[in-house]
Amino acid sequence: MKTIIYPSEKMIEIYYKNGNINKYTTIDEIEYVPNNIFSIRFIDFTNLDLKTIAEKFNLELSSFGKGEDIEISSHYIDSADQLSLNFTIPSYAPNTIFEERDIYILIKNDIVFTFLSSEIEANLNQLTHFIYDIENTKFETYSELFLFQIGVISDYYADIVELISKKIKDLFQETLKSKKFKEKDLDYIAELRYNNLLIRESLSEFQRILLLLNKSDKNKDNTSSKVREEIDDLAVIEDYLQYNFSRLDDLNGNINSKIELEQNHIFKILTIITVCISLPTLIVGVYGMNFKNMPELNWVFGYQFVVIVLIVSFIIPLIYFKIKKWF
Repeated sequence: MKTIIYPSEKMIEIYYKNGNINKYTTIDEIEYVPNNIFSIRFIDFTNLDLKTIAEKFNLELSSFGKGEDIEISSHYIDSADQLSLNFTIPSYAPNTIFEERDIYILIKNDIVFTFLSSEIEANLNQLTHFIYDIENTKFETYSELFLFQIGVISDYYADIVELISKKIKDLFQETLKSKKFKEKDLDYIAELRYNNLLIRESLSEFQRILLLLNKSDKNKDNTSSKVREEIDDLAVIEDYLQYNFSRLDDLNGNINSKIELEQNHIFKILTIITVCISLPTLIVGVYGMNFKNMPELNWVFGYQFVVIVLIVSFIIPLIYFKIKKWF
């Protein structure tokens, strides 16, 4: 078999039944003995890698590359000797828009095969070590390990939804304190809404897969209750996603209202300036006409009189708008 040399970020991780975990960088250095293995994880892979993997482990990988398909049949394939789960999950990024990453989980010969990107692997590992005592966790069967993976993914959804919720609340507090807004504030709201939408779409897809898994003959009695628990947990997370959308709608409405108030204030200022200038302009226009009989032109105090009239005509509108509390 042709040797595949993985770059440094690519890795094959095998969890053995004796509790050992070995990491490899090439396919052909793996001694494939199904009875000794619980799980094999492929981190970062190419289409060429998939062909070799399919031959090495006798896997059916027809579900790969169908992440954009809407039909559930492209994401859940339950054949006689293999179970295939395919779904996308948002990749956490602290200050940017989330990116969708594919996760493939296959079960064959009582072995859990997992295919995922290094970004998702890093996020899941960080969450796993934070929540679970993974160093002292031992699995007796492949189904326990599989359910543990499902639980970690559910926790990951809860984690990123909590992250989005915190960002929305922080922005809401800043909005309540601030009176001035920039275009980037609305862009940030749109970014949060987009991230929340990605999570909801991904979560819905994952829920459908678990519902089918719960009905599957491969879902034994001792695992069925755990799958139902995860489905219930995801339903709660879905409610929080809807809360996020409601908060974003309120936040967007609050900002738009304050922007309208600021615009109204500007229009008021422009109206005041226009009225205050228009009256003196009218007077100046009258005295700019070339009429012969204008007695003020021959009056000693004619100039002073007109200047006073101009000042008064400017002040009177100011007094009026002050009474109306326009400023």
